[in-house]
Amino acid sequence: MSYLHAPRLVFTGDFLSDVSTVNNDTAHYNNATFQPNFQEPGQGATNGWWNPEGGAVFDFQNCSVKQIFLPDGTTQTSQYDDIIIGQAVVGAEGRPTGKMVDLDPDAQMYSALWCVQLRICTTNGDLLFKGDITTTSFRDLQMRQLDGGKSNGQPLGASWTSVITNVEWGKAAENSTFLKTLRSTTQNNTLAINMNPFGYYYSHNDGRFSLGRIIGSIGPYFEGEPLTFAAARRLYGINYTPSARGTYFSISNFLVEPGARRVSVDFGASFPVSDSIGTINYKQDLRLAVSKVPQTFVASRQTPTSYVSPDDFIEVGPLDYQSDPNWLNQTGGIVSFNNLPDATISALSNNQLILVSPSASQPGQYAVIAREAIDGLVARADNFIQRLDYGQSVDVDFYAYQWGNLLPSASITATLDPATPDTPVGPQNPISELYGNNFPADGLSFNGQISTNPQGKAQLRLSGNSIYSPRVYIDGQIYFITYQTATVDPAFGTEQLVVHLRDYFEEIANPVWDDISEMMVQYSNLYPIMSKYVVNLADPLALAEKKNILIFAFSRGMNDTMHMPVTRDLSDTKRKTILNWLNNPQTGQRSVLKTEAREAKTANPAAPGTVLTDKQARYREAVKAKNGSFPGFAATDDLFENL
Repeated sequence: MSYLHAPRLVFTGDFLSDVSTVNNDTAHYNNATFQPNFQEPGQGATNGWWNPEGGAVFDFQNCSVKQIFLPDGTTQTSQYDDIIIGQAVVGAEGRPTGKMVDLDPDAQMYSALWCVQLRICTTNGDLLFKGDITTTSFRDLQMRQLDGGKSNGQPLGASWTSVITNVEWGKAAENSTFLKTLRSTTQNNTLAINMNPFGYYYSHNDGRFSLGRIIGSIGPYFEGEPLTFAAARRLYGINYTPSARGTYFSISNFLVEPGARRVSVDFGASFPVSDSIGTINYKQDLRLAVSKVPQTFVASRQTPTSYVSPDDFIEVGPLDYQSDPNWLNQTGGIVSFNNLPDATISALSNNQLILVSPSASQPGQYAVIAREAIDGLVARADNFIQRLDYGQSVDVDFYAYQWGNLLPSASITATLDPATPDTPVGPQNPISELYGNNFPADGLSFNGQISTNPQGKAQLRLSGNSIYSPRVYIDGQIYFITYQTATVDPAFGTEQLVVHLRDYFEEIANPVWDDISEMMVQYSNLYPIMSKYVVNLADPLALAEKKNILIFAFSRGMNDTMHMPVTRDLSDTKRKTILNWLNNPQTGQRSVLKTEAREAKTANPAAPGTVLTDKQARYREAVKAKNGSFPGFAATDDLFENL
């Protein structure tokens, strides 16, 4: 990926993520069993977890440019070298900040950034450049903290890879040689960016609640590259660490540039840190090398380490990180080895890069900490997270590489994962029955076998079909589609496409409150910050009083920071139905006959006379028992008579 190309800059600092946690718990979506204490802080399913009043805000905090890397291999770290060094990296000005949200409570490992703007400004506030980060989701989650997240609560780190579009260059950029070179190198007035968040605080320790550490790199974008992952070679950690119950250095991107005789490796997402702010007390002698023999080892408890003789590799160079505990925060973990011998560059054209360390237990041998993918093969989906409505189709882009070069005629197989079971109420699940994923199987249509074209690219078309509340009280279904090439590297395994397919729903042109009340009550339950500080989403009179601002928010596009709902989990037809109600707020009693017919159609529109599914019927009865009625049977009132 071009974020590793020169010229590139590195910034580090903190990020703020004020996520809501009521909606992290699947059982909290059940309106029939929801209780007020689910909106209160506290551990466990019967509370709202650690941040129930979160507003999904994402922003940069205390971030600044630490160093720049130039095409000639020079690294600069002083503002005397270039004006951009030391300058602040901040979010949007004059508009709401970006958002960070999960795809679904059943898919929380893919947290996405929406509508995030990045600006770099001088200390006087003069703009150097700014742009919009295209929506991107977590990839490559891996263990980071050697202390297991003791203080902050979250030991994992991840990566966001994206592009910065709509780039605007400030007048002050003319005073930066680096920025002028970056501007002339990049294509389509777009920049590449990679960010590695870690050290996030669930806890209220150290004055850092809801803060995490972030390492970023920005470089040129080249047309035709993927947008959400690095078009790079990859190192996989293979040295088993008992305390981590896995490996460190799990996933690291690297770039080989034969013309510059250079190798650049990004350890910013993988280097093990001693604490939540990125201090490094790691003391191993680490060296990069090119293996002369194929490396296929996979770590396990029984066989935690693989060894290699110095006769079997060509050393590239040592990692010079031990002299400064703040090395990671200063360099971003990116190391470049310049002016390598021709023999080393030639060997890298079809041999694996490895990370090794001299062995204390095996004199004369080196432990292999990480190795490149077997046969140098990498195949990944680009737009791998999808939100689909009934009747929508989307093309997912795949890229295949071998030794860093695009690979034609690579066969990729995609398979829907098996359905997961429902979880009944019990001691470990005290609130509500939980419903599984990946069913019904015919909810999605796609071709399970694709092959890359001469340019190493393939597309898989996903189409959303009608589904009817398979999870009863949560809209739609989550589908996991596992894809792989003919050769799967067990050190990394397979990857997945993840799709939220929303329920079939017909837009209602003239809805009454009963038509939208279940949706609005659920949002009120899950996002107490709205009802406590803006408007009670469960109160039709309050909504009518604030209808103009709600019409504005519900009519914003998905890529607008003011879009409601912030989670982007509502189908277009449901959102339009809510807008129709806001434009003409009314209650009133729907015909029982019409209500029953529509609910039967929702259960199975192919057979309008059928009854609700057992799961749907149980949910309906529970709501009636709690509220005295079910949406569609409320009495008429005149709340809106004078509005």
